[in-house]
Amino acid sequence: MDIWFVTGASRGLGARITREALDRGHGVIATRPPAGRSGEGREAVVDITEVADPPLRLRLGADAVERVEAKPDLVRCELDAWRHEALATGF
Repeated sequence: MDIWFVTGASRGLGARITREALDRGHGVIATRPPAGRSGEGREAVVDITEVADPPLRLRLGADAVERVEAKPDLVRCELDAWRHEALATGF
């Protein structure tokens, strides 16, 4: 599988290229610069292109890492709230 590196993927031409590459079955590393901090993270993105098994999603920045770390707690709360219904199915 080819992996495409697309900058400016949040809108315009970059977003169209990203969608087209994904629709054709290619892997995509899509980036967009955070407001006012366009240079930060560039090295991390370049570094992952040089490894044999790059992450599917690379979270950059403390806020992104915190959201990922909070996800298991949110999933657990939802499961606890709907546990009875989930277990009542025949699946």
